[in-house]
Amino acid sequence: MKTAKRIALLSTLLLCAAGYVFLQTRPPALELAKVMPSGALLYAEAPNFGSLLRDWDRSKRKVDWLNSANYSEFSRSGLFIKLSEVFGQYGEAAGFLPDLKSITELAGTDSALALYEIRDVEFLYVSHLAEADVMKSQLWAVRRQFEQRQAGGVSFYLQTGASKRTVAFAFSKGYLFLATRDDLVAQALELLAGRDNPSIASDRWYREPVAAAPNPGELRLVMNLEALVKSVYFRSYWVQRNTATIRQYWAGVTDIRRTGGSIVEDRVFLRAPGSPMEGSQPVSNLLALVPPEAGVYRASRIGNSSDAANLIVQKLIGPQPQRVPDWRNAPFAVPEDASVGSESDLETRIDEQPLPADAGVSDSVAAVRAMVDRGPARTLLLVQSSSPQPAGTFVKIPSVIVLDGDADWDPGTVKSALTAAAGKLWTTSALGVGWVGGSIERLDGLGTILIANRGRLLFLSNDLGLLTAVLDRSSAASAATPLTYAAGFRHLRERSSYQSVMAALDFAPASSNAEFGFYRNGPKFFSGNIRSLSDVLSGVVEIQVAEQDKGAVTLQTVSYLKAR
Repeated sequence: MKTAKRIALLSTLLLCAAGYVFLQTRPPALELAKVMPSGALLYAEAPNFGSLLRDWDRSKRKVDWLNSANYSEFSRSGLFIKLSEVFGQYGEAAGFLPDLKSITELAGTDSALALYEIRDVEFLYVSHLAEADVMKSQLWAVRRQFEQRQAGGVSFYLQTGASKRTVAFAFSKGYLFLATRDDLVAQALELLAGRDNPSIASDRWYREPVAAAPNPGELRLVMNLEALVKSVYFRSYWVQRNTATIRQYWAGVTDIRRTGGSIVEDRVFLRAPGSPMEGSQPVSNLLALVPPEAGVYRASRIGNSSDAANLIVQKLIGPQPQRVPDWRNAPFAVPEDASVGSESDLETRIDEQPLPADAGVSDSVAAVRAMVDRGPARTLLLVQSSSPQPAGTFVKIPSVIVLDGDADWDPGTVKSALTAAAGKLWTTSALGVGWVGGSIERLDGLGTILIANRGRLLFLSNDLGLLTAVLDRSSAASAATPLTYAAGFRHLRERSSYQSVMAALDFAPASSNAEFGFYRNGPKFFSGNIRSLSDVLSGVVEIQVAEQDKGAVTLQTVSYLKAR
């Protein structure tokens, strides 16, 4: 009898333990890409989207940006107006215009959004939410106004507004499905029910970059780049205007993480078949030359010697900047009674053609390009740093350019090429241009070029102080990772000088800086708009970019370092 009681008691304890374990064990998380219909352009996911949204809503950065001249100008842009119009039309179809509070109500933990069309902003959003949270949301409250349909054995709600925009949503198995097309919700519910239909997870543009980046961040974006660059709306509104660069990749993924107050973005891009590569020469040894005094730097491979030559001429030899007329503007009509010329204008010749547009720049670039090719130079480092002048009126932005060649540089060839290049722009027939010897040689004339030859490294500069700072790091150890591109912008160091430059570009008085450069027709572009964005991001001390090319895969890391 006692044995039977013990067995019964033991069985009860085992059942209780099993029940407890069952209740404490969470079912495996749904892979959201498997319930998203195939054919998207972009796919974004976050393991805790609600937390990210609440962090942004509580942040000072949000308040600063909404109060900035940059946001004020953006809110008047064509893109903002078009997005606002689409947002209003979808709000009319839904029966209410959602604000940040109502959007936060629909932001759960595991969440994903797939964008299928750019012009009409067609998307599908899926989020893991508690049923109680869905039931008290504003969207659920207006469901009775919607038409009800079924897919995958689940009811979903659909409504089309006067603007022909559609809002559709459903809630099943702890997940909210919200879309701007009813077929997207229907297909998602079919996939959730286990139907063997094509999904984003089965698309090659999603599978391969995700496999190359196995550690997702707090926010992940997977890009169907091959399809994106075909869209005229992407090419029209992509602010970077670098579609030609994007075309060399067919897919990519980026993961964003917050680390110690800073933000790190890891990117993986898959190179399109047949896209040219600039080689695999590492730039890590050049990166070690960047001194603390640098404000901006860039170490890269030289794919085209003309690009390197143009950079050297632009930064060190310095032709006058030219204004290119906008070909979209019709020329002004000249009245018949208008006088041509003036009796006081004694300098303009009327008996010969004016100087060519480049005024000798092409000859200077050709001379420097021959020097780069003869090196031959494989990698290049550009270092710049702003320095306000004593009077406080101007800001000097000196440069150092370092060329890394396959062999030691020939001093005679270098000096001959630079003399020819400077002679075309500084003087006639190189008159008044000459070299002053020393460990750092100097070409004097209307400008100054300093050179230091250190075997395979050739240092060119127009400022002795910055050049000395770079040379002092010649013995610094190279980075352990063989980078093929690296760049940085020390935002905190350069802010004051760049604000002075921006005010000068806009002819803005110093007093306007305190008001973000607002004028009658809105903020000035540089001293108002761009400067206010710098103020919003004042907590970002430095931005660093590092890149590695591994055959068909390009790895990039962008770090936004914040003050500690």
